[in-house]
Amino acid sequence: MSLKKALRSSEIAGSAGRNLRLPPATMLKHDMVNVTEEWNLDGQANMDRDTALLLQAEKGEGGCRVYSWNGPWISLGNMQRADRDLLETNPVPWVMRPTGGKAVLHGHDVTVGLAMPLALIAKDGETVEQLSRSVKTVYRWVAGPIVEALNACGVRAKLAEETAFVKQAGKTADCFAHIAPNDIVDERLGIKVCGCALRLTSSAVLVQASIPNGQPLVDPRLIFAQPSVLAAPAWSAIEFAKSLQKAINDRLC
Repeated sequence: MSLKKALRSSEIAGSAGRNLRLPPATMLKHDMVNVTEEWNLDGQANMDRDTALLLQAEKGEGGCRVYSWNGPWISLGNMQRADRDLLETNPVPWVMRPTGGKAVLHGHDVTVGLAMPLALIAKDGETVEQLSRSVKTVYRWVAGPIVEALNACGVRAKLAEETAFVKQAGKTADCFAHIAPNDIVDERLGIKVCGCALRLTSSAVLVQASIPNGQPLVDPRLIFAQPSVLAAPAWSAIEFAKSLQKAINDRLC
Protein backbone atom coordinates (compact mmCIF):
# COMPACT_ATOMS: atom_id res chain seq x y z
CA MET A 1 0.00 0.00 0.00
CA SER A 2 1.36 3.40 -0.87
CA LEU A 3 1.81 6.04 1.80
CA LYS A 4 -0.63 8.33 0.01
CA LYS A 5 -3.37 5.70 0.09
CA ALA A 6 -2.57 4.78 3.68
CA LEU A 7 -2.85 8.34 4.91
CA ARG A 8 -6.23 8.62 3.20
CA SER A 9 -7.53 5.43 4.82
CA SER A 10 -6.73 6.23 8.44
CA GLU A 11 -10.23 5.29 9.52
CA ILE A 12 -9.39 1.62 8.99
CA ALA A 13 -8.16 0.85 12.49
CA GLY A 14 -5.64 -1.81 13.22
CA SER A 15 -4.54 -2.75 9.70
CA ALA A 16 -0.80 -2.85 9.06
CA GLY A 17 1.03 -2.89 5.75
CA ARG A 18 3.97 -4.98 6.84
CA ASN A 19 4.62 -6.75 10.12
CA LEU A 20 7.77 -5.84 11.98
CA ARG A 21 10.08 -8.80 12.41
CA LEU A 22 12.33 -8.71 15.45
CA PRO A 23 14.64 -11.76 15.36
CA PRO A 24 17.56 -11.77 17.78
CA ALA A 25 20.74 -11.14 15.82
CA THR A 26 24.20 -9.64 15.93
CA MET A 27 24.53 -6.90 13.36
CA LEU A 28 27.77 -6.34 11.50
CA LYS A 29 29.04 -3.20 9.76
CA HIS A 30 28.04 -4.41 6.31
CA ASP A 31 24.47 -5.40 7.25
CA MET A 32 21.68 -3.29 5.83
CA VAL A 33 19.00 -1.61 7.92
CA ASN A 34 15.59 -2.26 6.39
CA VAL A 35 12.88 0.37 6.80
CA THR A 36 9.42 -1.18 7.20
CA GLU A 37 6.20 0.69 6.43
CA GLU A 38 3.22 0.13 8.75
CA TRP A 39 -0.09 1.91 8.44
CA ASN A 40 -3.12 2.76 10.56
CA LEU A 41 -2.10 1.36 13.95
CA ASP A 42 -3.43 2.61 17.27
CA GLY A 43 -1.25 4.52 19.70
CA GLN A 44 -0.30 1.66 22.00
CA ALA A 45 0.58 -0.64 19.11
CA ASN A 46 2.87 2.01 17.62
CA MET A 47 4.65 2.62 20.92
CA ASP A 48 5.03 -1.11 21.59
CA ARG A 49 6.63 -1.63 18.19
CA ASP A 50 9.05 1.26 18.68
CA THR A 51 9.98 -0.14 22.10
CA ALA A 52 10.63 -3.50 20.42
CA LEU A 53 12.99 -1.73 18.02
CA LEU A 54 15.00 -0.40 20.96
CA LEU A 55 15.21 -3.85 22.58
CA GLN A 56 16.33 -5.25 19.23
CA ALA A 57 19.04 -2.57 18.96
CA GLU A 58 20.29 -3.43 22.44
CA LYS A 59 20.87 -6.96 21.09
CA GLY A 60 22.96 -5.56 18.25
CA GLU A 61 20.51 -5.09 15.35
CA GLY A 62 19.39 -1.74 14.00
CA GLY A 63 15.86 -1.24 12.74
CA CYS A 64 13.53 1.44 11.45
CA ARG A 65 9.84 1.79 10.77
CA VAL A 66 7.83 4.51 9.02
CA TYR A 67 4.22 4.49 10.14
CA SER A 68 0.87 6.21 10.48
CA TRP A 69 -1.95 6.21 13.02
CA ASN A 70 -5.58 5.09 12.88
CA GLY A 71 -6.80 8.62 13.53
CA PRO A 72 -5.84 11.47 15.87
CA TRP A 73 -3.61 10.46 18.79
CA ILE A 74 -1.40 12.30 21.25
CA SER A 75 1.91 10.85 22.38
CA LEU A 76 3.31 12.18 25.65
CA GLY A 77 6.99 12.26 26.53
CA ASN A 78 7.93 9.87 29.32
CA MET A 79 8.29 12.73 31.82
CA GLN A 80 4.91 14.30 31.01
CA ARG A 81 1.48 13.78 32.61
CA ALA A 82 -1.86 14.01 30.87
CA ASP A 83 -3.52 15.75 33.84
CA ARG A 84 -0.86 18.47 33.78
CA ASP A 85 0.05 18.83 30.11
CA LEU A 86 -3.28 18.38 28.32
CA LEU A 87 -6.45 20.42 28.68
CA GLU A 88 -9.15 18.79 30.77
CA THR A 89 -11.50 18.90 27.79
CA ASN A 90 -9.01 17.24 25.40
CA PRO A 91 -11.02 14.95 23.06
CA VAL A 92 -8.08 12.94 21.65
CA PRO A 93 -6.80 9.61 23.06
CA TRP A 94 -3.24 9.67 24.35
CA VAL A 95 -0.39 7.23 24.88
CA MET A 96 2.97 7.42 26.65
CA ARG A 97 6.13 7.33 24.54
CA PRO A 98 9.28 5.42 25.55
CA THR A 99 11.21 8.61 24.68
CA GLY A 100 11.29 12.04 26.33
CA GLY A 101 10.32 15.41 24.92
CA LYS A 102 7.01 17.22 24.68
CA ALA A 103 3.56 16.10 23.56
CA VAL A 104 2.87 15.47 19.86
CA LEU A 105 -0.47 15.45 18.07
CA HIS A 106 -0.48 12.65 15.50
CA GLY A 107 -2.79 11.47 12.73
CA HIS A 108 -1.76 13.95 10.04
CA ASP A 109 1.92 13.07 10.24
CA VAL A 110 4.44 10.58 8.94
CA THR A 111 6.12 9.03 11.99
CA VAL A 112 9.52 7.38 12.27
CA GLY A 113 10.89 4.97 14.84
CA LEU A 114 14.64 4.42 14.38
CA ALA A 115 16.80 2.39 16.78
CA MET A 116 20.52 1.74 16.43
CA PRO A 117 23.18 -0.04 18.49
CA LEU A 118 25.75 2.47 19.67
CA ALA A 119 28.51 0.12 18.54
CA LEU A 120 27.37 0.62 14.95
CA ILE A 121 27.49 4.39 14.97
CA ALA A 122 30.72 4.79 16.97
CA LYS A 123 33.59 6.35 15.06
CA ASP A 124 37.09 4.85 15.06
CA GLY A 125 38.57 5.19 18.53
CA GLU A 126 35.20 6.04 20.08
CA THR A 127 33.79 3.65 22.69
CA VAL A 128 30.16 2.73 23.32
CA GLU A 129 30.53 4.02 26.86
CA GLN A 130 31.64 7.43 25.57
CA LEU A 131 28.75 7.58 23.10
CA SER A 132 26.21 6.65 25.77
CA ARG A 133 27.17 9.87 27.58
CA SER A 134 27.01 12.10 24.49
CA VAL A 135 23.39 12.82 23.67
CA LYS A 136 24.32 15.48 21.14
CA THR A 137 26.63 13.22 19.14
CA VAL A 138 24.12 10.37 19.05
CA TYR A 139 21.25 12.68 18.14
CA ARG A 140 23.21 14.14 15.23
CA TRP A 141 23.71 10.64 13.85
CA VAL A 142 20.07 9.51 14.03
CA ALA A 143 18.63 12.88 12.95
CA GLY A 144 20.93 13.14 9.95
CA PRO A 145 19.22 10.47 7.79
CA ILE A 146 15.80 12.01 8.52
CA VAL A 147 17.02 15.42 7.35
CA GLU A 148 18.50 13.87 4.21
CA ALA A 149 15.32 11.92 3.42
CA LEU A 150 13.16 15.03 3.85
CA ASN A 151 15.37 16.98 1.47
CA ALA A 152 15.13 14.12 -1.04
CA CYS A 153 11.33 14.54 -0.84
CA GLY A 154 11.50 18.28 -1.51
CA VAL A 155 11.39 19.56 2.08
CA ARG A 156 14.19 22.09 2.73
CA ALA A 157 15.02 20.60 6.12
CA LYS A 158 17.89 21.61 8.35
CA LEU A 159 18.80 21.53 12.03
CA ALA A 160 17.54 24.74 13.65
CA GLU A 161 20.95 25.55 15.13
CA GLU A 162 22.20 25.94 11.57
CA THR A 163 19.53 28.58 10.84
CA ALA A 164 18.30 31.83 12.39
CA PHE A 165 15.08 30.31 13.73
CA VAL A 166 15.95 29.02 17.21
CA LYS A 167 13.43 30.06 19.85
CA GLN A 168 13.07 29.45 23.57
CA ALA A 169 10.85 26.54 24.54
CA GLY A 170 8.76 28.44 27.07
CA LYS A 171 6.13 26.69 29.19
CA THR A 172 4.25 24.88 26.47
CA ALA A 173 3.53 21.15 26.40
CA ASP A 174 3.18 21.15 22.59
CA CYS A 175 6.31 19.90 20.81
CA PHE A 176 5.56 22.01 17.73
CA ALA A 177 4.98 25.26 19.62
CA HIS A 178 8.69 26.03 19.95
CA ILE A 179 11.95 25.58 18.09
CA ALA A 180 15.03 24.35 19.96
CA PRO A 181 18.54 24.09 18.46
CA ASN A 182 18.18 20.36 17.82
CA ASP A 183 14.84 20.63 16.03
CA ILE A 184 14.45 20.16 12.29
CA VAL A 185 13.04 23.21 10.49
CA ASP A 186 12.35 24.49 7.00
CA GLU A 187 15.51 26.51 6.40
CA ARG A 188 13.60 29.16 4.41
CA LEU A 189 10.45 29.61 6.49
CA GLY A 190 11.60 28.67 9.98
CA ILE A 191 8.62 26.34 10.43
CA LYS A 192 9.32 23.22 12.46
CA VAL A 193 8.95 20.30 10.04
CA CYS A 194 9.95 17.45 12.33
CA GLY A 195 9.79 16.90 16.07
CA CYS A 196 12.25 14.34 17.49
CA ALA A 197 12.38 12.61 20.87
CA LEU A 198 15.26 10.44 22.07
CA ARG A 199 15.92 7.58 24.43
CA LEU A 200 19.57 6.72 25.00
CA THR A 201 20.62 3.61 26.90
CA SER A 202 24.05 2.21 27.70
CA SER A 203 24.16 0.32 24.39
CA ALA A 204 21.50 1.70 21.99
CA VAL A 205 19.41 4.69 20.96
CA LEU A 206 15.80 5.13 19.87
CA VAL A 207 14.58 8.26 18.10
CA GLN A 208 10.89 8.86 17.46
CA ALA A 209 10.22 11.53 14.86
CA SER A 210 6.92 13.13 13.86
CA ILE A 211 6.77 14.86 10.47
CA PRO A 212 3.50 16.76 9.89
CA ASN A 213 1.99 16.55 6.45
CA GLY A 214 -0.61 19.29 6.18
CA GLN A 215 -3.21 20.45 8.70
CA PRO A 216 -3.90 18.58 11.98
CA LEU A 217 -7.04 16.44 12.09
CA VAL A 218 -8.03 18.11 15.38
CA ASP A 219 -7.60 21.75 16.37
CA PRO A 220 -4.57 21.86 18.76
CA ARG A 221 -6.37 24.57 20.75
CA LEU A 222 -8.66 21.83 22.07
CA ILE A 223 -5.64 19.97 23.42
CA PHE A 224 -2.94 22.37 24.60
CA ALA A 225 -3.06 25.58 26.61
CA GLN A 226 -0.33 27.07 24.40
CA PRO A 227 -0.50 25.23 21.06
CA SER A 228 1.47 25.71 17.89
CA VAL A 229 -0.16 28.28 15.62
CA LEU A 230 1.75 27.31 12.47
CA ALA A 231 0.95 24.23 10.42
CA ALA A 232 3.68 22.63 8.34
CA PRO A 233 2.98 22.55 4.61
CA ALA A 234 1.92 19.35 2.86
CA TRP A 235 4.67 17.42 1.09
CA SER A 236 4.98 14.29 -1.06
CA ALA A 237 5.96 11.44 1.24
CA ILE A 238 5.62 8.58 -1.24
CA GLU A 239 9.41 8.04 -1.53
CA PHE A 240 10.25 8.95 2.06
CA ALA A 241 10.81 5.43 3.43
CA LYS A 242 13.02 4.50 0.49
CA SER A 243 15.03 7.71 0.85
CA LEU A 244 15.37 7.18 4.60
CA GLN A 245 16.66 3.63 4.17
CA LYS A 246 19.27 4.83 1.69
CA ALA A 247 20.40 7.66 3.99
CA ILE A 248 20.76 5.32 6.99
CA ASN A 249 22.75 2.72 5.10
CA ASP A 250 24.97 5.31 3.44
CA ARG A 251 26.07 6.33 6.92
CA LEU A 252 26.88 2.75 7.83
CA CYS A 253 29.12 2.18 4.82
